[in-house]
Amino acid sequence: MGSTKGSGAVANVLAWSQRAASTFFGLATLLVALSVLATLPVLQLLCLGYLLVAGARVAASGRLRGCLPGLPLFERVGAIVVGLWLLLWIPRLLASLARDARLIDPGGRAGPTLDTIAALLVLLLVLHAIAATARGGRLSLLLLPRPILEARALRALLTREGYRTARDAVWDALASLEPWALVKTGALGFLAAALWLLVPTTLLALGSRAPVLAVLGAGLMAVVVFYLPLLQLHVAEQGRLAALMDVETVARAHARAPLASAVAVVITVVFAFPLYLLKIELIPREAMWLPGVAFMALMLPARLVCGLALHRGLARSTPRHFALRAVAWLIVVPVAGAYAVVLYFTQYLSWYGTWSLYEQHAFLLPVPFLGL
Repeated sequence: MGSTKGSGAVANVLAWSQRAASTFFGLATLLVALSVLATLPVLQLLCLGYLLVAGARVAASGRLRGCLPGLPLFERVGAIVVGLWLLLWIPRLLASLARDARLIDPGGRAGPTLDTIAALLVLLLVLHAIAATARGGRLSLLLLPRPILEARALRALLTREGYRTARDAVWDALASLEPWALVKTGALGFLAAALWLLVPTTLLALGSRAPVLAVLGAGLMAVVVFYLPLLQLHVAEQGRLAALMDVETVARAHARAPLASAVAVVITVVFAFPLYLLKIELIPREAMWLPGVAFMALMLPARLVCGLALHRGLARSTPRHFALRAVAWLIVVPVAGAYAVVLYFTQYLSWYGTWSLYEQHAFLLPVPFLGL
């Protein structure tokens, strides 16, 4: 009886570990994929839309489970990439031995022989990866080859029906992400944020000529930052640009969940600060995806927290006690004011000067398209 319980516990631990590893690979693959897309004009809207859709799903359901569109697909792709990377260590080791053999014996046959073996092994491993992908693409299938089953899978792929099945599966997987809906949501969120940020940002930009305008712009920016994180998700959830004027709903959410809303605003602002450090030096085009990784890794949790705050605020029927709302204001006001001040001084640090004020990564596009 004890051994049965012990084996069950071990099986549960292994299953949990496998699930955790799969989720980790999926999130890593998701971040890299979105980071690459974030360097491309127009597709930047897809990345922003993905963040807003994820946050809107949390706002609608109040749960993190299932909030990331296409995560199972990214888990599968991540497992395939990691499994193939691990398998290719063997031919890489052979190639390294071949180089050493050439150094020791330049005219010998050991080097060319090892290179030939490495090339054949790469071909076999690629075929194995294709077959394992056709069988499900799990990491265990990639790391534990089964030649007979994989030969059958490869033969099935070479048939007309097998090709159609694989083609339709790939198309269905990509279509499940609903890229057009993500682009549309990103465009709505971008326009909503841009309209709210235009006046205070312009006042900050003119502040170098008239300091009083900078003070006025900083005050307006602090007010906008207080409402915009939840308001942008509200626009994404409603799917219409007119929702950007529905300040009453967001104000009601702040009143009914003041601490959660305060935490959401603070996380959004604080997580945006490191992104401005990446604007001090001009980033080469080929490395533009690196700040995209930082953006996605910081802004995705911020959007999810904003979604939780919006859900909690709209789910309650009455405002919280005035004392809690006062504490929330004491938390948010200094942070929002600090964001406005930091934003003003970034024009003296960024490569693009005053124009960088309009590249607010916390609410707009992930990387500045002026640098592409």
